[in-house]
Formats: sequence, structure tokens, C-alpha cells
Amino acid sequence: MAQYESVQDVLNYQLNRRGLLGLGGAAALAGLAGCSTDDGGSYGDEPTGPNKPSPTGTVKIAKANIPTPREQTLIVGQTEYTVFNSWNGFVPNGSPSGSGFDVFCKEYLFYLNLATGERINWLATNYSYNPDFTELTLNLEPRAKWSDGEPFTSADLQFTLRLLRDRKDLLGGGGDWAEFLKDVATPDPQTAVLQLKKSNPRIHYGFITTILGSFDVRPKHIWEKQDPTKFKDNPPIRTGPYVLDDAIQNQKMFVWKKNPDYWNKENLDPKPEYVIYQSTAKQADAAALAFERVQIDVGSINEEHAKQLRAQGYPNLITTQFNDPCPRAFWLNNDPSRGLISEPKMHWVVSNLIDRKKIGLSIWPVETAPAQYPWADYASLEQWKNPAIADKYPLVYDPAKAAQLLDEIAPKGSDGQRAYKGKPATIEIITPVAVDGAEYVIGTMLKAELDKLGVKTTMRSLSGSVHDEKFQKGEFDIADNWVCHISQDPEQLYRDLESDRAQPIGKNAVDKNKTRFRNPQLDELSKQLANMDPTSPEAKPLLDQALEIYYQNLPVVPIIQTGYPQYYNTTYWKGWPTDEDLYQVPLNWWGHFMFVIGRLEPTGQVEP
Repeated sequence: MAQYESVQDVLNYQLNRRGLLGLGGAAALAGLAGCSTDDGGSYGDEPTGPNKPSPTGTVKIAKANIPTPREQTLIVGQTEYTVFNSWNGFVPNGSPSGSGFDVFCKEYLFYLNLATGERINWLATNYSYNPDFTELTLNLEPRAKWSDGEPFTSADLQFTLRLLRDRKDLLGGGGDWAEFLKDVATPDPQTAVLQLKKSNPRIHYGFITTILGSFDVRPKHIWEKQDPTKFKDNPPIRTGPYVLDDAIQNQKMFVWKKNPDYWNKENLDPKPEYVIYQSTAKQADAAALAFERVQIDVGSINEEHAKQLRAQGYPNLITTQFNDPCPRAFWLNNDPSRGLISEPKMHWVVSNLIDRKKIGLSIWPVETAPAQYPWADYASLEQWKNPAIADKYPLVYDPAKAAQLLDEIAPKGSDGQRAYKGKPATIEIITPVAVDGAEYVIGTMLKAELDKLGVKTTMRSLSGSVHDEKFQKGEFDIADNWVCHISQDPEQLYRDLESDRAQPIGKNAVDKNKTRFRNPQLDELSKQLANMDPTSPEAKPLLDQALEIYYQNLPVVPIIQTGYPQYYNTTYWKGWPTDEDLYQVPLNWWGHFMFVIGRLEPTGQVEP
């Protein structure tokens, strides 16, 4: 555990140099390893030491060290890989992340395009509930088939769901499936009826790809003969347009080739014959050079290096802005034993000391907007906003208001320091982000404001595991990271704030109610909403009431939307999503990227 008290130098450094993003939220899951210092991967013949940039306005193409024709291959730079011979997601480290498997080998029942709000029916054609939400009927696509030619049917879905319901020892096992799933009926090969133990109008969320991926249906004809804790699932049989061609461990590379018998060619027939995901876990300069010399088409470059390319007139760079699903946020501990921070008025002190505009313009590596709601600014989430309530509780920078509220709950003593209920007013802020990360700097800005108002504040950068332990056990005042709960509707957050999910300080929250928030009114509303279709007319007033209670108490304080620009090279492939035509989620580690690949066209460029 490291403690950093001399924060002003770090703050000044970051204000003058927008450095690399501190990894967090969904991006951390993707492992944006262009920022890593490990040596790995294989870009090609070019040296990895210092190199002169290409002449202004030109592209110097280097030979890519790949086993496929370059003009037929899309190359994606991604994370460090340690697993190469297993694709079993039921066990820890059983499948490599960021390898392309989750993008176009697996397919999902439904996709929610968060860039447009459109739901795309894919392996399923529809879903419906009975009146009391105790049965969910899924209608499956009759044309779908596995990559070995066998039909994709309701028996596969039934097999997978029963496995997850009954095997708590498997990753993804137990949980909601054990709590809610009674059984699955299969009246015909294209119909699966989930019979629930109790009402749940949101169980279908588990089948919609929103963030990263979604429910992975296993082929029964392969898996039913295997021990799911030992099976390697190599090569993986799924329904997608690409199949595994090779996993090259010494080059940290996965080679995927088009499945000539893909079931849905009429709607998705990608032009790249091959897609290669390879590790870019080298120094950031070397990874960026691989992008510049077109040894990689997407990934491996950050904003710092993209600025350099723009400055030298590099013609084939596209930068596309997209918000991460996780706004940056302060989590505030509501347990009375934590003293000052548990006061609702103190939560508004914190909010009034956050200069969101400055953070979005000067601290985050790319310009990003302030956050008013605890969810990403996606078209699909617009329906949950309530401008009248938001205007009543504006999240603005107002140090004078903060001082006024502090005077009410923690007045100053003769020494200029504040006291709360007879004890010195102190605050501890923790973050899992290193001191060169934007989240750390955001925390230091809050620390400086609190110190000025007489609240002695410490700021600590903790390793990920240490931070997670303290966060889960409630051993913090303010946790400076991100809020990722809401992908479909706000009840996903409210449910996790219910009082009966709050553990005593020192006991692991297991990702439930980490703020130890307790509010009987929100509890009642949340339990009502849990049994209602969130889009129904009767649900909206309840959601608005819950939103107002949320603002009154601010257990989680939104700071900024999280802009993560994506970078594409147009030398070999065109048709990428752009700011002007953001037709699909542009992140190359999300399942939605399959549709981006489906839109690409070759430019005709041939490798020199």
C-alpha cells in the first residue's frame, strides 16, 4: 500500500500534460496494453527503439509479421495474453480475454447498440413475458447453426442454463440463475421458456449484449460429454462468422479465419478473410510506431501518440470519440461509524467542490462532458433522465455553498480546523489508479478543496487488490473510481443500494451496496420496481421518485462522462465508425465490434 501526500506536484504536472489514461471500468477489462512496459507481441521487421517519424503527410508501410496475406487481414492490437490452448469460460483463466473470441466467434441472442439505442435480434428473434413475469419465452433464430454445422436450438440454451443453475462451482454459476430459474422448457427447437421461481421482469437483460459481451450458449452436443471444470473447448465451436485458425504463443497472436459456411451471410459477410488479435504489450512508443507503420489497423495507440501523428500530418488516422459505460465517480461511505462522510449534507459538500468542467477540459486526456446522472450518456438511456429533477439538484462547482453546508455540520474551531460531533473532521480518499492517472488527479483536486475548508484530507493510491479489499469492506471515506451499474435501467443501481444488501464495516460487500447506504423509502421503491416492467407507464413515477431520493443523498457522486477515443488506420481498411457516422459501438473488445468488421471495405492497398 502506498500513500502519497505531496500531491501538488502531481496535480501541476497533470494540468500541464494530459498523460495516459489511468485504466479503469470497462477499459480495464479490455487491458489496453499499449501502455504496458512488458515486452511481448510481434509487430514485424521494424526495430522497436527510437525511430524518426514518417515525413509529413505520408505513410511509411512496414511489413507485418503475420502468417496471412496483409491485404486480406484486419490486425487488432490488444492486451497481454497468457492463455492460448483453452476457451473454457467456466473456470478461472480458462479463456483469453481480448483475443477476438468474444467478438466474432461467440455470438449473442441480442445486441443493444449503445451508440444508437437500437436492439439487434441475432441468435434470438424475440422475447416475451407472461403477465406476472414468472415466465420468459425466447424465440430462437431457426437458421442459426454452430460452426461444425450442427443446428443451434433451444436444447443448447436449456443445457447451458441448467448447468449454470446447478453448478455454483462454475464461473457464472449460481447467482441469479440459482435464485430465479426453476427450469427451462423446450416446446420446439426454436422456443425456450424460462420458468422462474419468482417474478423478474429483468431476467432477459442477461441475454442482451450491452457492455462487453453477454450470455454464452454452449453447444450441448459437445459439452454434455465433458467435465465443465476440465474441458479445454479447443478449438471453440460457436456460431460466429470467424473460427479459430491458429493460436501462436511465441508471437502472442490469435489468427481467425472466415467460416465459409457461416449461417447469416445474407446479413453479415465481412470482407477481411482473416482477423488477427495480437498483444501490443510493449512500450507505448513501440506500439504506436506499429500503428503508424500500419502493422496494426486498430488499437496500440493512445491520445498522446495520436496527437503526434496529427501534428506531423499523418493522413490515415481516424479518431472516434465514444463514452465508456462507466462515468467517473466518488463513492461515499454512508455507514455512521465513518463519521463526517456519512452525513447527506457532506455528500453535497463533496459535489459542490468538484469542478467538473475543468476536469473534463483539462484533466481527462480528451475533452469530455460533466456527468449529471450516474450512467453513461447513451441514446438508450435517455429515457431515464428527468430534467426537472436534475435542474432541482444541479451538480455544479460552488465552493461557497460547500462552505455553508460544512458550517452547519462541522463548524470550525479556533484553530481553523473543523470538528464533527466533537472529533476532528477528517476524510480519506482512496483510488486504485496510479499517481499519473487522471482519477488520482481528480482526487487530489477534491483533497485540495477540502483542505482549504478546514477538513484534513488524505489521498491514497492503492494497488488494485488492496483497493478492492478496502472498497468491498467499507474501509474508506471516499472511493475515487467509476460507476458501472446502469446499462439498461436505473433500478440496476437502486437494487444494489437496498438496505438489506448493506454489510457491516469489515465484511465483504461482494459487489453489493459498497457504500453501506440505507434508506427505507428507496428500499420500498426499489422492491416495487423489481417486479415491474421499467418501460411501463406506472414505473416512470416510481423511477423518478427513486432518482430524487438518490440526489438528496448522493451515495455515489457522478463526476464526468468517460471519453475513450478509438483510433483506426485507413491504409488497408475503410468504413470505420466516425464521430459523424457512429453507427455502432467502436470498441474492438466488445461483442458489437463484429458489426464494425462487417462494414469494413478493403482500400486495395497491397503490402510493399
